[in-house]
Amino acid sequence: MPILDDGQDRVVLAEEFSEPEPNVIASTLGFNVRVLGRTGMRYTAGPDSIFIDSEVLAESGSIAVAKGSIRFWEGSDPRVVSEEERDRIAANIERAFAARGYHAKIHEPFDWDSVAIRRPKSDDQ
Repeated sequence: MPILDDGQDRVVLAEEFSEPEPNVIASTLGFNVRVLGRTGMRYTAGPDSIFIDSEVLAESGSIAVAKGSIRFWEGSDPRVVSEEERDRIAANIERAFAARGYHAKIHEPFDWDSVAIRRPKSDDQ
């Protein structure tokens, strides 16, 4: 792993990504992302993993990732994913895909109230 000097007497490890097998992107920081076909991906960090809803898009090298589906760690220590972990995992996925020349479109949970058709307000309301 390359080591960089940040100019402040600290050593920073530079993250690198590889594709050790088809449909897998691995980080030198210890996580990997496996695309499971046209839908679904598995994010793995150490002995734990998360199934994430995703869909390969028609645009070459692009995948849509449903951030709201990042909910539960599976494996040696099953637990609920915190909001902070969810943000970190989504950022890791986006960074991994970008580093290998792909595009992960991270979709936030859908806000149905923002698109619902509403009756116009009348003057007496």
